[in-house]
Amino acid sequence: MTYKVNNILYAAGPDLLGTIRMGIVMTEPVDPGAIAAAAARAIKRFPYFAVRLLRDGDKYIYEQNPLPFVVSPEGKTVVLGSAESNYHVFAFAYDGCRIYIDTTHFMTDGNGMFQFLRTLLYYYITAMHPDAEIAVENIALADSEIPPDESDDDPYPKDALPERPLGIIQRPDELLTLDMPNGYDTMSSWRAYRFRINNRDMMSFLSGVDGSPATFITTLMYKAITAVHPDETLPVVCGMQHQFRGAVGRRHSHLCHVNIVPMVYPDMLRDEPIDMLNTIGRGILITQADDLNDVLTVNAHILNEKAIKYMTIPEKHDYMRRVVVDGIGKNTFEVSYTGYVRWCGLEKYMADIIPLLDMSLSGGISIEIFSLEETFSVCVMQRNDDPRYTEQFAAILKENKIPFEADPPEGFEICGFALP
Repeated sequence: MTYKVNNILYAAGPDLLGTIRMGIVMTEPVDPGAIAAAAARAIKRFPYFAVRLLRDGDKYIYEQNPLPFVVSPEGKTVVLGSAESNYHVFAFAYDGCRIYIDTTHFMTDGNGMFQFLRTLLYYYITAMHPDAEIAVENIALADSEIPPDESDDDPYPKDALPERPLGIIQRPDELLTLDMPNGYDTMSSWRAYRFRINNRDMMSFLSGVDGSPATFITTLMYKAITAVHPDETLPVVCGMQHQFRGAVGRRHSHLCHVNIVPMVYPDMLRDEPIDMLNTIGRGILITQADDLNDVLTVNAHILNEKAIKYMTIPEKHDYMRRVVVDGIGKNTFEVSYTGYVRWCGLEKYMADIIPLLDMSLSGGISIEIFSLEETFSVCVMQRNDDPRYTEQFAAILKENKIPFEADPPEGFEICGFALP
């Protein structure tokens, strides 16, 4: 069986991998054999992820791949789509108590892979702990039915939808850019800084400042960046990741449906208090990150699909790369919050979540927020080891009497991605 590729895949190249590395910290050392067995069972429910990328004339397609997934020791990264990964665009690794799941945004996004992740962890945990109490009715088991809106490889309408945007999405021509190295040559200096904030402490504070977890963390990082750059007057732009599954009518789609909403903070907001900035941030999201505005993204996808239909593969790569760089790669920093995740009892065997991303298109700082039991896990990723931004971030938390735990900075790498 073959599957159509999402047209954003044509933006991929040696300087744009789009790789996602999801790290799950378990409460005990990982058994690699059990991970391999769990992956083999879980993938039966998600056949669209068990594929290899092939070239078919002037287009790419996914084809079913019967080879087993690769499970690498010591957290080793491999090149997805190559012999190192058995030509899969998913791979797994382990290191101590950590399980790593590697894929690429050209295949899926966090919301698209979480159901698979829950199923994988279910088979792994129940193999290690047969008496585990898991809400199995909320787990997609290997023999369960696959809803059409989940597996559809072409969920977009053929023609553009009527547009009634609530707000106008605009990026300034000039914005504050952080002085950080580009590309992968300096991946050895990439750093992840992890903060854990108790759910009750965060929500208690947010209830008084008209905020949400995403806008709150955005406000803190905006404050931190302006503190590090007190003399800069260019606007700071946060690229807020937002999914548009509702606009295409595929709430459970496995594809990547990530839109980047630019939250523009002009210099005049520099000295505003946190409560005002939270209100402003929520207003920006209300007017720009709703189904009405998401139609603009859907229609852009349809337009791109028609534009590249008769192009050669090199032409498609050139066109889609410009689309991706213009739409995503112009921010000071990025924030993503997947939202509340139902772990169904699996969280009893999990200690932390470590999301790691391809930083090549980021403004230099990317922040991922996940919930695990009573904790918000905040992972701040940078393309360098400059501690000033996270030091300021932590100082603002302390200033507002919000308790947190912080880990020392940790280097990270991502998997490569090979085109056929």
